[in-house]
Amino acid sequence: MSPEMADEIDREADKHGMNASQYVRQVLREHDTTPFNCEDTVLCVDENSEERRNEGAA
Repeated sequence: MSPEMADEIDREADKHGMNASQYVRQVLREHDTTPFNCEDTVLCVDENSEERRNEGAA
């Protein structure tokens, strides 16, 4: 990865209150054509860093 790309990832992660690895995982999960299995997609992380799983209302 180029230093410029790493810097951009760091900036975007900071905007969303994440570290770089959390941000990259989230981007991969949200991308429609990812080759990775994303069954337990995290929709958000609250102010206490508690993850909310893909659970909707009935």
